[in-house]
Amino acid sequence: MQEKLNDRKLLLYGPPIHFVAITIFFNIAPLLEKDIQPLRFIIFGYGTILITWLVARLMVRKTRKYYSGIETYKKRIVALIILSIPAVLLLLALRVVLLIYWVYSDVEGFEMLAKDVYFMLGINLFHLVVIISIYESRYFFSQWLIAKSQTEELLRINLEAQLDSLKTQVQPHFLFNSLNTLQALVKTEENKKAIQFINDLSQVYRYLLQSNESQLTSLEKELAFTHAYFNLLKTRFGNGLQMEIQVNPEYRQYLLPPVTLQLLVENAVKHNIASASKPLTIQVVSNHESIVVKNNLQRKQRHTIPSSKKGLLNITSKYRLLKAPEVQINERQDTFEVVIPLLKPVIRESINH
Repeated sequence: MQEKLNDRKLLLYGPPIHFVAITIFFNIAPLLEKDIQPLRFIIFGYGTILITWLVARLMVRKTRKYYSGIETYKKRIVALIILSIPAVLLLLALRVVLLIYWVYSDVEGFEMLAKDVYFMLGINLFHLVVIISIYESRYFFSQWLIAKSQTEELLRINLEAQLDSLKTQVQPHFLFNSLNTLQALVKTEENKKAIQFINDLSQVYRYLLQSNESQLTSLEKELAFTHAYFNLLKTRFGNGLQMEIQVNPEYRQYLLPPVTLQLLVENAVKHNIASASKPLTIQVVSNHESIVVKNNLQRKQRHTIPSSKKGLLNITSKYRLLKAPEVQINERQDTFEVVIPLLKPVIRESINH
């Protein structure tokens, strides 16, 4: 979809201001010549500048159609340079024809010299560079403001997600359940399990507290965190909860927003029955450049666990702000599935900047 230039005022005031500036610097001497008709020269000067402005504007529109945004500015500049070559030659031809057959048509002995042609070639190029620079400067600044606003919004959503997740973990019932589980392990003298439980609990809190340092994290780190979080749940639910992870090693350094997988695991456990008679199975599987998180659907009674869908909304908002492929949510009769796109590692640098 082609972006609008939103340049009504610029198109209204730009050409006349540009014309006045050019006239002061370059065209005072020709206007004072006795043989020239000043009105014709002024109409010629303003008309050619207006046409040049419209040509430059068309070039800007066409290049933005294919190369929009800050991240493609180098390709856009190259495209503008390539388009400038035929544009300058056509504008030069127009100037030469108008000068010979209209502006100086009544002047006897007028001859267009090579140096005049080269001068007009330089003037045409100068006009294009100035006009395109004005449009590109406006566009770059507006895109920078949008990117800055989106970065701040993404940071806010990230912090909100981490705070919500942290609140969930420090809520009295979670701590109570965790301490009860730990107490049971100690009473039964299962010291190895107790130590592992403490390690997993500390890893979960450490990750939650550190994850606000970056807008993206590697899949490998996210899986390690999710595995630690799942171990806590597994200690509590036992055979009522299962998780299968099948991730292609080549995607482990790909990126995604922090806490994404944990939110999906938490969402599955929160809204579904997990018992020995009706085990809940969560699958985390890589599929091309995405991660699929799927669970068998056996919902708890709706009135017991109200759903705000805040976790899923949080994840989709992050991806929208990152301008990444959309998160897909598929609910079938017996399964619930969320497809999370993975971002290539090179994106981290552009996001951080």
